[in-house]
Amino acid sequence: MTQVRGLRAAVDAMHDHIWDDERGMVQLYGLHLVRETALGAFADLERGNVERAQRGLREVLLHQYAPGSDPRWAGTFKTHAAQPDAGSIDADGRVRDCEWRDYDPNWRQFLGVILWVTERLYGHVLEDDLRQRMMQAVHIAARSEPTDRIAASYSNIALMHAWLCDVTATPTSLTADIAAQVTHDGDIAEYNSPTYDAIALLAGCLLTQFSQTEPSRQLGALVIDRIASRLNALWHLQLGLQAGPHIRAYGLEPRSYVSLMSVMMAAIDVRAAGPTTLDNTTTHVHDLYFLPLFARLCGALRGRVQPEPITATHRYEQRFGDIIATSIMEPDMVVGWEHGRRTRFALDQYAPFTMYAADGFIGVRTRVDTDWVDVQEVAPHVYELRMARRTDTPTPHDSVALTIVASRPPITHGNEMLFGRITLQYPGLTVEVRLPRASE
Repeated sequence: MTQVRGLRAAVDAMHDHIWDDERGMVQLYGLHLVRETALGAFADLERGNVERAQRGLREVLLHQYAPGSDPRWAGTFKTHAAQPDAGSIDADGRVRDCEWRDYDPNWRQFLGVILWVTERLYGHVLEDDLRQRMMQAVHIAARSEPTDRIAASYSNIALMHAWLCDVTATPTSLTADIAAQVTHDGDIAEYNSPTYDAIALLAGCLLTQFSQTEPSRQLGALVIDRIASRLNALWHLQLGLQAGPHIRAYGLEPRSYVSLMSVMMAAIDVRAAGPTTLDNTTTHVHDLYFLPLFARLCGALRGRVQPEPITATHRYEQRFGDIIATSIMEPDMVVGWEHGRRTRFALDQYAPFTMYAADGFIGVRTRVDTDWVDVQEVAPHVYELRMARRTDTPTPHDSVALTIVASRPPITHGNEMLFGRITLQYPGLTVEVRLPRASE
């Protein structure tokens, strides 16, 4: 409990520091953030600060798009208070309708979850009109989501939306589609992400605890079972992190940025690595705001996610058809790599090879013109990189094919790189070696 108490104290101190009392919102990175204001309201209610929580919630509700808006953003929320309205015209005559830049459709799911849980757990201390508006916003978010945007393979968003549909009685095929995918493949499609595994687990807990229908509860139990089983095999307790490969990772070094899985593991009392400095310069520090929600809703995971210290080498393999993800756990090192993935979904966050040890890390990152990357084990601790480039990108090719991120300069000669006990070979490729900045 010491780990979560210390982290919770850090969250509370951060919230007190970055709360803009004049604006009634959380201010971070120079922006008044909508999602973090909602999470901050939940944290305030946990501490008994009802007045501040209500102010924050009322501000959040002002930033939801009306259900009659353009279907692409109807029912979602602005990411920050000063974000120009989606669909408006900028000074250069451009229509602000670019997904992710001008609006974030996933804020329907994130804010819908946060508002529903806040009203369910603390509605009895909130003013009646606020409770009513919060639930109205949840229903708008769920029912405004286009029926064809979220695939079952978009695991974290699909799971949250499946649950929102359940509690708002909104028709959806996602519950059955996700269950079929996980049953067929043996794990969620958004596999082994230091960020999105945490959201998938949160959704699993919501599905099992608060769903109205049995298929939703069964889906939650299935998701928790599969992710917990994997984490028990791939979480290196001594290093405090999960082995790769990672289908989606914001950074390659969880000891230097806030990883949502580290926040989740801390919330359920599992040792997790994280940055030693927590302030507004820490990469993804805003994700700390999820800690109170995880700690309150995910206690049941304590009996399911219980990794043991690594005392002997073992191998873990997960297949998705032709895709093979392999992880090796050793007492002092973890290595992960993947072969066969050809989708370009979130390719800029893809980490097809990672190695972590107490004295450093090395990993592979894609570039703008990357089409796919394959990694194969050719001998113990020796791995070969193959890749292809896109032909339809407007970005001109340069000589560099892949980026290698390493905690210290590796030894290189020819098309081979040595880093501790690891050797990377990249025949016919030119790679860039990048030492980490704060985000890595």
